[in-house]
Amino acid sequence: MRRFFFSLFTLIVFSYSLWINAAFSQETDKDYFPTPNTLLDAKPDPKKQKEKEKRIRYIIKNDTKETLAGNLCFEEVTTKMGFQYLAVPKGQPPNKNGFSRWWHNFGVKFMILLKNGPFWKMKVNRKYEECKYGSGDFVG
Repeated sequence: MRRFFFSLFTLIVFSYSLWINAAFSQETDKDYFPTPNTLLDAKPDPKKQKEKEKRIRYIIKNDTKETLAGNLCFEEVTTKMGFQYLAVPKGQPPNKNGFSRWWHNFGVKFMILLKNGPFWKMKVNRKYEECKYGSGDFVG
Protein backbone atom coordinates (compact mmCIF):
# COMPACT_ATOMS: atom_id res chain seq x y z
CA MET A 1 0.00 0.00 0.00
CA ARG A 2 2.88 2.36 0.76
CA ARG A 3 4.35 1.80 -2.67
CA PHE A 4 1.03 2.64 -4.29
CA PHE A 5 0.69 5.94 -2.43
CA PHE A 6 4.34 6.81 -3.03
CA SER A 7 4.05 6.16 -6.79
CA LEU A 8 0.76 8.11 -6.91
CA PHE A 9 2.39 11.02 -5.06
CA THR A 10 5.40 10.94 -7.42
CA LEU A 11 3.11 10.92 -10.46
CA ILE A 12 1.14 13.91 -9.16
CA VAL A 13 4.29 15.92 -8.40
CA PHE A 14 5.79 15.09 -11.78
CA SER A 15 2.64 16.05 -13.71
CA TYR A 16 2.31 19.26 -11.69
CA SER A 17 5.92 20.25 -12.52
CA LEU A 18 5.27 19.59 -16.22
CA TRP A 19 2.13 21.72 -16.08
CA ILE A 20 4.00 24.60 -14.39
CA ASN A 21 6.81 24.40 -16.92
CA ALA A 22 4.39 24.46 -19.87
CA ALA A 23 2.34 27.29 -18.39
CA PHE A 24 5.26 29.66 -17.89
CA SER A 25 7.36 28.88 -20.94
CA GLN A 26 7.27 31.41 -23.76
CA GLU A 27 7.54 30.53 -27.36
CA THR A 28 9.19 33.04 -29.62
CA ASP A 29 9.44 32.92 -33.36
CA LYS A 30 12.44 35.26 -33.44
CA ASP A 31 15.85 33.85 -34.25
CA TYR A 32 18.41 33.98 -31.49
CA PHE A 33 21.48 36.10 -32.00
CA PRO A 34 23.99 37.29 -29.40
CA THR A 35 23.32 40.82 -28.25
CA PRO A 36 24.06 42.74 -25.08
CA ASN A 37 20.51 44.09 -25.10
CA THR A 38 17.61 42.41 -23.37
CA LEU A 39 15.08 43.07 -26.12
CA LEU A 40 14.59 40.20 -28.53
CA ASP A 41 14.21 42.38 -31.61
CA ALA A 42 17.11 44.73 -30.73
CA LYS A 43 19.83 45.21 -33.30
CA PRO A 44 23.44 45.10 -32.08
CA ASP A 45 25.31 48.40 -32.41
CA PRO A 46 28.65 47.78 -34.16
CA LYS A 47 30.09 51.07 -32.88
CA LYS A 48 29.66 49.97 -29.27
CA GLN A 49 30.88 46.40 -29.84
CA LYS A 50 34.16 47.13 -31.60
CA GLU A 51 37.34 47.00 -29.58
CA LYS A 52 38.78 50.25 -28.36
CA GLU A 53 41.93 51.45 -29.98
CA LYS A 54 44.82 51.31 -27.58
CA ARG A 55 46.38 54.65 -26.75
CA ILE A 56 50.14 54.45 -26.78
CA ARG A 57 52.02 56.88 -24.54
CA TYR A 58 55.65 57.79 -25.14
CA ILE A 59 58.49 58.00 -22.65
CA ILE A 60 60.99 60.51 -24.01
CA LYS A 61 64.69 59.62 -23.73
CA ASN A 62 67.76 61.53 -24.91
CA ASP A 63 69.43 58.44 -26.36
CA THR A 64 68.54 54.87 -27.27
CA LYS A 65 70.33 53.35 -24.29
CA GLU A 66 68.24 50.56 -22.66
CA THR A 67 65.41 50.89 -25.18
CA LEU A 68 66.33 48.10 -27.62
CA ALA A 69 65.23 50.26 -30.53
CA GLY A 70 64.20 48.06 -33.44
CA ASN A 71 63.83 44.89 -31.36
CA LEU A 72 60.34 43.58 -32.15
CA CYS A 73 60.15 41.47 -29.00
CA PHE A 74 60.73 44.43 -26.68
CA GLU A 75 58.53 46.78 -28.73
CA GLU A 76 55.64 44.30 -28.50
CA VAL A 77 56.07 44.06 -24.73
CA THR A 78 56.08 47.82 -24.22
CA THR A 79 53.17 48.36 -26.62
CA LYS A 80 51.17 45.73 -24.75
CA MET A 81 51.85 47.65 -21.54
CA GLY A 82 50.65 50.86 -23.23
CA PHE A 83 53.85 52.81 -23.86
CA GLN A 84 56.89 53.05 -26.08
CA TYR A 85 60.28 54.68 -25.77
CA LEU A 86 60.92 57.68 -27.99
CA ALA A 87 64.51 58.83 -28.51
CA VAL A 88 64.62 62.58 -29.13
CA PRO A 89 67.81 64.67 -29.08
CA LYS A 90 67.94 67.66 -26.74
CA GLY A 91 66.35 70.80 -28.13
CA GLN A 92 63.81 69.06 -30.38
CA PRO A 93 60.09 69.93 -29.92
CA PRO A 94 58.91 67.33 -27.39
CA ASN A 95 62.26 67.55 -25.57
CA LYS A 96 62.88 71.32 -25.40
CA ASN A 97 64.36 71.30 -21.90
CA GLY A 98 64.92 68.84 -19.08
CA PHE A 99 61.98 70.01 -16.98
CA SER A 100 59.38 69.63 -19.74
CA ARG A 101 60.72 66.16 -20.55
CA TRP A 102 60.65 65.19 -16.85
CA TRP A 103 57.11 66.53 -16.43
CA HIS A 104 55.88 64.64 -19.53
CA ASN A 105 57.59 61.41 -18.45
CA PHE A 106 56.18 61.80 -14.92
CA GLY A 107 52.63 61.92 -16.32
CA VAL A 108 53.23 58.95 -18.60
CA LYS A 109 54.81 56.86 -15.85
CA PHE A 110 51.94 57.71 -13.50
CA MET A 111 49.41 56.49 -16.09
CA ILE A 112 51.46 53.32 -16.62
CA LEU A 113 51.51 52.82 -12.85
CA LEU A 114 47.70 53.02 -12.75
CA LYS A 115 47.35 50.62 -15.67
CA ASN A 116 50.05 48.01 -14.97
CA GLY A 117 50.56 48.21 -11.23
CA PRO A 118 53.39 49.45 -9.02
CA PHE A 119 55.95 46.90 -10.25
CA TRP A 120 55.66 47.72 -13.97
CA LYS A 121 59.31 48.80 -14.20
CA MET A 122 60.52 45.46 -12.83
CA LYS A 123 58.39 43.65 -15.43
CA VAL A 124 59.84 45.82 -18.20
CA ASN A 125 63.40 45.22 -16.99
CA ARG A 126 62.84 41.45 -16.88
CA LYS A 127 61.40 41.44 -20.40
CA TYR A 128 64.27 43.71 -21.50
CA GLU A 129 66.79 41.10 -20.40
CA GLU A 130 64.80 38.24 -21.95
CA CYS A 131 64.44 40.01 -25.30
CA LYS A 132 68.05 41.21 -25.28
CA TYR A 133 69.52 37.77 -24.73
CA GLY A 134 66.86 35.96 -26.76
CA SER A 135 67.59 37.96 -29.89
CA GLY A 136 71.35 38.30 -29.33
CA ASP A 137 71.14 42.09 -29.05
CA PHE A 138 73.83 42.70 -26.44
CA VAL A 139 74.82 46.14 -27.76
CA GLY A 140 71.51 48.04 -27.21
